[in-house]
Parts: sequence; C-alpha cells; structure tokens
Amino acid sequence: MSLTPTDGIIIAVILLAIPALMLAVRLLGQRFGWNPEVSRKLIHVGTGSLALTFPLLFSNPLPVLVLLGLAIPLMFAIRLGVLGGLGNVLHAVQRQSYGEVYLALAIAITFLRAEEQPVLYVLPILVITLSDTAAALIGTAYGRQRFRVEGGAKSVEGVVVFFFITWLASLIVLVLMSGAAPLNMVLISMLLAAFCALVEVDSWRGLDNLFVPIGAFLLLARYLDSGPEDLAASAAIFLAFLAAVLVLAHLLRLPQQAARAYAILLFLILSIVSLHNVILPTLAIAAHLAARTVRPCHSKRADFDLLFVAALSSLLWMFIGDAGDRSVISLFNLTFVGAALGFLMLALTGPWRLLVIPAFVVAAGLELWVAETNLPWSRSFLPNALEVALALLVAVALPLWRPEWFDKQRSLRIFALAMIGPLFLCLRGLLLP
Repeated sequence: MSLTPTDGIIIAVILLAIPALMLAVRLLGQRFGWNPEVSRKLIHVGTGSLALTFPLLFSNPLPVLVLLGLAIPLMFAIRLGVLGGLGNVLHAVQRQSYGEVYLALAIAITFLRAEEQPVLYVLPILVITLSDTAAALIGTAYGRQRFRVEGGAKSVEGVVVFFFITWLASLIVLVLMSGAAPLNMVLISMLLAAFCALVEVDSWRGLDNLFVPIGAFLLLARYLDSGPEDLAASAAIFLAFLAAVLVLAHLLRLPQQAARAYAILLFLILSIVSLHNVILPTLAIAAHLAARTVRPCHSKRADFDLLFVAALSSLLWMFIGDAGDRSVISLFNLTFVGAALGFLMLALTGPWRLLVIPAFVVAAGLELWVAETNLPWSRSFLPNALEVALALLVAVALPLWRPEWFDKQRSLRIFALAMIGPLFLCLRGLLLP
C-alpha cells in the first residue's frame, strides 16, 4: 500500500468538502424550512455518494484509511461545536446517534476487505446511502403503521421502502458489476434486501450505518459465487434460526428486537465460519442471559450492550486477521469462551458456585476441541492447553471475586477481560512468528 501526492491532494479536497456540504445544507435548510431529518439525510447521501467514488479515486486502501482517520476527528470536532453550528445539521434530530462515525468505520472495513472486487464495496455502501435515506424520509413523511424499537419508533412503510430500494439497487449493481447467473442475481438481491431490512429495523443509535453495510458485505462475499441451491438453503436456515430464537425469546422474556439481533449476529458468524465456530458465541449469549436473570445489572439496555460489544470484538478480530493476513479464528473463539465463563461466574451464586471448576474445565475443553477442528487452516495463533487456561483464568478471576464490579457496563467489562489473553497471544505471535 502506498500514498502518493495526488492522494494527499484528494484527501485534502474531501476534508474541505465535508464542512462545505454541511454549511450548504444548513443554509438551504434555513432558507426553505426543511425538516431536520431531511437535512441530516442529505448529508448522509452526500457523504455516501462521495464514498462510492473511492474505488475510482484511490488504487489501494491506505489513502482511504488516512482519509477516514482524519475525517473521524473532524466529525467529533463538528459535533462538539468547534466549527460553529454546523453540527446542528446532523444532530438536530432528537435521538442520540454516532451514525457518521459508524459509517466511516463501515467504509474503511468494506474498502479494505473488498480488495479486487469493487462490487463488494459499492453495493453495501450504495444500500446504506440510498435505502436508509429513502426509508427514513418516507417513514417520517408518510409512515402510519409504527412500531416501537430501541431508542424510538419506526414505520412499516419505511421498512417496505428499504426492502424494495435495496432489492432494486442490488439487482442493478449485480447486473453491471458481477458475472453471476441471472437466477443467482435475483436470489442474492432478495436475500440482501430481506436481511438488510431486518438489520436496519433492529439497529439502534445510528448503528445501522455500521451493521447494514458490514452485513451486506459479508453476505455478498459469502454467497456471490454460490449456486441457487446454496442460496435457498441459507435463506431457509436463517428463517428457521430466526423462528427458533424468537420462540426462545418469548420463553425467556427477551425483547423481540434483541432476539432478532442475536439471530442476525449468529447467522453472520455462521456465514463466515464453520458451524462449530458458532458454539462459543452462542454460549456467551446464553451465559449473559443467565447472568441477567440471576443478577440483573444497572443497565436499561443490557442485551443491546452485549450485542454492540460482541459485534465490535468480532469486527476487531476480522480486521486483525485481514491486516496480518493470518487466521485469528482461535483467538476469536477464545474471546467468546472467556466472555461466556465471565458471565457464568456472575450467574453462579450460593452452592451453585461449586460448578466453577467443572465449568472452567468444560469451557477450556470446548475451546481446544474447536481449535483442533479448525485445523489445518487455523494454525496461526493456535493456543495450547496452558495458554487457554491462563487466558480463561484472567477472564473469570474478577467476576468470581468481585461480581458487584460488573453491575455497571457489564458486557464491556466482561469482554475487556476476555480479550486480554487473546490479544497477548496475538501480539506475541506477531512479534515472534
């Protein structure tokens, strides 16, 4: 990867264009009395459209990473009012959101991973640019059938618009940019439209700007070259999986939105890795639900906190694996088994604490079995039994000793502990290959 003087000039122009666009939208919004949602979505369309030109402007990911590394602090500066009232264009809508930051992260991740297949970048960014904007504007102006979601409400009309715009955009992009068979294009477009619409509904606080393009990218990368039978089977598996999760949600009194989001997360993991690699993330979610029932934490959004932290840790391992061009699936699994044990320690009280040692042994055995099953393609960063035991010991010591420390920001603290051992093993493996 390289950075040329031309790249530097383009980066400078784009960084100047962002506040210029916001200023223009602000002045036009004041002149014509636009709804704050309209102004916000115009900025969204402008930045998304600009991002769609990156494959033409830049020949490698480094300039894009540099640009976004500079753009994110600029966005925070605008949010804090450093550049006057420009932040009001984005943040006049009465809901807490970091959508512009999440969109920048999504652009960086998809551009870095798309490599020599521009369709894997263009289609996800086009979906979040067009479909999200159309759904928000139609839902705001014409939505009548509304339903509650985390952080507000959405409309059935907006969801329908999101589905059809995504379906149409996917068909057009696949026809123009892929060599897939016509039937495959239709099936992939339907799968993407349905999946992305569901992700958009179940995202919160602007996270659709991250989860929709990343989810679209992962599905497209997995199924672009698949046959119709594989696509149909995957769709059937997801629907069955979703139905099962919703039934369990009813039994566990879990919010339907959180249950669907859990199903989406696990299905995406399943789309990337083999079935046995979903076992440990599933155990982490189950242990969280047990801990939440036995020892509730002081968070109104405990399930969504877990989803956010689990998704970000998954993306972190994906990024590390891509950057190092080595499989980190063993460290990914070690993180989730550590989190599962940490949550379980909070759920075990009284005489049930006698299960700590057998639970530790079973968890370590599961991690080693999954790691062994992933061979030979996952030899990188493969931990031995002692390393697994030490990493899990770090993950469970504090939850077992001071469970009250996890009554706030539980998921963040549990995953932070669970990441210590895997990150150490990763750093050691990179320094001492």
